[in-house]
This record gives sequence, C-alpha cells and structure tokens, in this order.
Amino acid sequence: MKSNRELEFIEKYNGRILEENEISSYEKWALHFFHDKESVQEPYLQMTLQIDITEALKNYKENYKSISEASFTAYLMWNIVQAGKKHPFFRYRKIQGKWYIFEELPLYAPIAVGGDARFSDLSLEPFVHTKVEDFFLTYRSTQDKLFSQAKFSTVSDVYWENAWFIGNLPHLQFTGFQIHSSSIKNGKPFFYFGKRYKQDSKEMIPLLIAFDHSNLDPLLLSAYMEDFQNLIEGKKL
Repeated sequence: MKSNRELEFIEKYNGRILEENEISSYEKWALHFFHDKESVQEPYLQMTLQIDITEALKNYKENYKSISEASFTAYLMWNIVQAGKKHPFFRYRKIQGKWYIFEELPLYAPIAVGGDARFSDLSLEPFVHTKVEDFFLTYRSTQDKLFSQAKFSTVSDVYWENAWFIGNLPHLQFTGFQIHSSSIKNGKPFFYFGKRYKQDSKEMIPLLIAFDHSNLDPLLLSAYMEDFQNLIEGKKL
C-alpha cells in the first residue's frame, strides 16, 4: 500500500503506471527479471565515462556564460535532465512494486557546505520545461542559501528515492568511482561529475553513471549520452 507521501509525489510530478501494452517484449521480461533476487543479486551497473567537453565549453562561453548566475556545472545538470525528454526509460521509477513513468521529476544534488554540517541537500522542483536562464538563477540562489545556513539537511525519503540525482566532485579527477548500493531498487539513475582536466588538446570531465538494468542498459545509455553530448555542444536533437 502506498504511503500518502508516495501518492502525493506521483500526483505532483505527473507519474502514471506503465501499461503492459505500451512496453516492449524485452521490457516485460527485464523489468521483472533484474529485480528477482533469486536470479540477480544486484541490478545496478556502474560506468565512469570520460566526456569530451571541448566544444561544450566553447558553446557555453559563447552563448551562456554571460547570463546572470550562470555556471558550467549548472549547465551540465540542466542538460542531463533535458536529454531525458527523449529517453523515457530514465524516468521510470518502481514504487511499491509497480513501475511508473514520470513526465517531470525534481532534482536532488548533495552539496558540500563544509564545517560540522559537511553536506546539505539541494533540491529543485521540476525544470524540464524551464528555460536555462531561470535554472541558473534558481540553482545559484538555492546553493547560496545552503552555504549561508551551513547546516546538515535532508530531503524526504520518497523525494530522494525518485528525484534526478546529479552529484558533482569538482576536486576529484576519477577514472573509476563506485557509489554505495542502495537497498531500494527502483530504476533511478545516479550521475556524478568529477574534476575537469586536459587531455592533449581536449577538455575532459569524468562522469559516473549508475543505472538499474531493469529499465536501462548500455545500449540505451549510449543513445542517451549521444543526445546529451549534442545538447551541451548546442546541437539540435
């Protein structure tokens, strides 16, 4: 039985149950198989990709950097979600044993505020239809508020379990990064950007992506990342 918070989340963020007649024969098998503990102990896969952001930085500097409160980190986050418009599998969530698809989801990001608090939770309401200019302002003001308060805070369980999760580790240039395995297997992907670096004449950034094999796989991830790359470089999908 769904809790009131879960029902409120589903309603607020336009979630609906996936009907059997709208999913592929593969999905009918995979959505169940990879969550069957007798068959698969851990459904999540993790990959660390090295993203070429040379053209993306050029596009950002020419078209977005002058916008009030702009940051390249916020630009990357915004496009992670924008790429999800074309890829519904990234918006599947399993709640109380049933698979839902959401038209829009909020954003969660852990923010290192330092001091005794160490971390705080940044949460933003759905912005899939928000202009990037508005997202820059909201992201900056919310982040500044967390730094000024410098206290530990957490979001609700249902929010954390289902929101877009996009982390940033700007001081760590990792080539491999394994996040903890949550006991809640619900289809939510995790993203973590790392420290930008130069490789020959290219600007690069590491990106960890952890994804549930029930609703996502390397083939789907490849198509999603191609669209993400095009978006950050200013190309139309």
